[in-house]
Amino acid sequence: MKETNGIVIDLKIKGIDSPTIAIVEYEVEGKKYTIQESLKLESKAIKLGFLPIGQKKVPKIKCEKGGKVVVVYDSKKPQKAYLKGNEGKVNC
Repeated sequence: MKETNGIVIDLKIKGIDSPTIAIVEYEVEGKKYTIQESLKLESKAIKLGFLPIGQKKVPKIKCEKGGKVVVVYDSKKPQKAYLKGNEGKVNC
């Protein structure tokens, strides 16, 4: 497996109960590829000062349209790829 930088070309926001889908373009040896991947969520504490008052779900990786992300791809089949750091369950 190898890594390269990709650019988020679109985000499909499905709503509170559904995962956001990132569409990412990346290049390997001069050829461009595109992948679509659901952003995995993790729970983060909501705090009032130092006091935890609840939980919220946030994407595991920072992803915004036009932003850079790291793409891990199969060196023999570069179209087989995933977003680094986005491993885990779709919903926590």
